[in-house]
Amino acid sequence: MEASQDLTLARLDELTQAVADLKRRVAQLEGHPEPDSASEPLPDLPSLALPADVGEAGLAWADSLVPLFGWGLLGIAGAYLLRAVTEAGYLPGTLGAGVGIIYAAWWLFLAAHRATERPMFSIIHGLTAALIMAPMLWEMTVKFHLLSGQISSAVAVCFTVFGLAIGWRRNLTAIAWIATLAGLLTATALFRETHDVTVWALTILVIAAATEFSACRDHWLGLRWIVAIVADIAILMVTLLAMRPPDAAQVVAAPAMGVVLGLQIALLTIYLSSTIDRTLFRHLNITGFEIGQAAMAFVISIGGALQVTRAGQAGAVSVGLFCLLGGAACYLVSFASLDHQDGRSRNFYTYSTFAVLLVVAGFDVLLKGGALAGAWSALAVAMLLAGLLRNRNTLRVHACVYLFLAVAASRMLQLATERIIRTNGDPLSALSAAYLLALAGAAICYAIIVVRQGKALDAVVAASLVCWGLLGLAAGWMDAAPLRTAMLTALAITAGWAGSRWSRRELLWLAYPLMALAGLKLMLEDFQLGRSLTLFASLIFFGGGLILLPRLVKHRRTAA
Repeated sequence: MEASQDLTLARLDELTQAVADLKRRVAQLEGHPEPDSASEPLPDLPSLALPADVGEAGLAWADSLVPLFGWGLLGIAGAYLLRAVTEAGYLPGTLGAGVGIIYAAWWLFLAAHRATERPMFSIIHGLTAALIMAPMLWEMTVKFHLLSGQISSAVAVCFTVFGLAIGWRRNLTAIAWIATLAGLLTATALFRETHDVTVWALTILVIAAATEFSACRDHWLGLRWIVAIVADIAILMVTLLAMRPPDAAQVVAAPAMGVVLGLQIALLTIYLSSTIDRTLFRHLNITGFEIGQAAMAFVISIGGALQVTRAGQAGAVSVGLFCLLGGAACYLVSFASLDHQDGRSRNFYTYSTFAVLLVVAGFDVLLKGGALAGAWSALAVAMLLAGLLRNRNTLRVHACVYLFLAVAASRMLQLATERIIRTNGDPLSALSAAYLLALAGAAICYAIIVVRQGKALDAVVAASLVCWGLLGLAAGWMDAAPLRTAMLTALAITAGWAGSRWSRRELLWLAYPLMALAGLKLMLEDFQLGRSLTLFASLIFFGGGLILLPRLVKHRRTAA
């Protein structure tokens, strides 16, 4: 057994030697150096060690960043030293406060001075300035009573404006964010202690105005969201405080109604002005932020003002006039945007929508009864003319909105229906001036559509209102039910004939609905009366109309 094993191992060695000789000869034939199995290196395993350049970069970054934190702590230490000196009496309190404010502003100036060379230098020094300013103002106001809430809020505003100003030239985003957030947080912290909601809201609005002024020149557009949210919350809180009952227990005193109205109008003015500047004067597309914030400001300001001024006529007049002026301005801006049609039609739709909302709110506050119906009718005529002359479908829609508002304010449809279909024995109410004004507005709109060849849908709306309003007007002099049935039937036949005669599709579309209304009246009133002679007359009129109308319309169509 051992001999066979030795023989196998010997043969294996010979085979190995033969393979090695064969490899050597092939290498010599190909001209490559002879491989040396003893010196052939093993494959390298992946190294887990970091490259030397990465480690060096990390150390260099730490070497540059750590000293900046050190300088920031030294700055805060200087503020505490100033506080200790002031508490010890070496500096008067007011002088110490002034020096502290200047000290914080100096650190903010350092943050902007070398921001281009070292961005982290700017961030650390800006945070140092904010950490000096905010706690210092809070302590001087709440703890030491060296400054009033109004003065501290003014200092917070100045700190924010100073940060925006020094970062303006090179558009330093970090400085703007730090200064603005510091101002907002400081003002809110002071309000939490002083409960002076007017000063807090005014401070936030001034910061919002400064931010929007910067945004009008394309600086720090992302900062607008946070400031706008805080401004909305501030004015909403002011409005809710003003709406509370006078006898309710109040930790925060509600400001006077005039102050509340001024703050509400200021919120809407700030954001509408910046939006108008960017879209009208700079011809930029309106952004999602501007649409959303304008809508939010409109709801908070106008809606809140209407709630606050429910009991005060003078305040309501001011709100109404402001809404009308704002609506007129939005209409002017929307018309001006028509001259820039390169992808900016969204501006027109946005401004025209805000215009109609403002106008509706303004007239609803200022006018009542016939005056309101007359105003809506006049606006409907004006918008329809403008829409047809400028070929703007949006203005035609606005005309329909105003016309429907006129009809609703005058109760024209309700009164006309009560006079045509008399289902109860109540005496008829007299038609008011509002009814006549709404009817006149609808008639003028229909005449304009006919002359200017307006859209068929507009013509149908106007013609329907005119027909029903005229029926209601004439039905007041007809006590007999068959006469009113005959009048409805005759109007349906007339509409069908006139529509075929002059190719007015809206009249053809109205013919059969008017006949249907005549049938409805027949069932609701004539049959309920139960008088044979009256019912005989009504059925004669209505049945004859059903026979005559299709033949008349068909004959006119064939002749045409």
